[in-house]
Amino acid sequence: MSQEDRRYSRQDLLTAIEMGWRQYLPHLAQLSPEEQDNYAREQGFERVQDVLVHIFSWWERSTQRTYRLLGGLEVPRTDDIDAFNANAVAQYKQWSREDVEAKFTMDLEAFERFLSNLPEMALDNERIHLWLRLDAIDHYEEHRPPNAPSLRAADSDT
Repeated sequence: MSQEDRRYSRQDLLTAIEMGWRQYLPHLAQLSPEEQDNYAREQGFERVQDVLVHIFSWWERSTQRTYRLLGGLEVPRTDDIDAFNANAVAQYKQWSREDVEAKFTMDLEAFERFLSNLPEMALDNERIHLWLRLDAIDHYEEHRPPNAPSLRAADSDT
């Protein structure tokens, strides 16, 4: 079964957060400053904090979109993803690395609480399931530090 076809439960997503995103900053901290700079550039960003901003901006976006959809409201499309990413990074350009890391941690905790409190039936909605799978698992794999294990290895054991 392909990753795109697999149905993830809330617990699957929370486990992915624990094994992946919760370890993200510690893995980055293990890299030398030069390795961190190279990692950021390989990810398409100028600085590590720009990568972090990119990540938490997508968590915020998916959380807001899910609340809107569950509330019966229209969910605006993001037609220009590059512009969304650039705007997110620009919004935090003046923030220090420490402040961005603190926001990353705070937003990760909020995203985890959101998933914990989300009714399981919400994941029956294809759009919600896709958004949350992308943010909890696929986005982690896309931006995984070079010294961090893949979530896919654990996933293939099931």
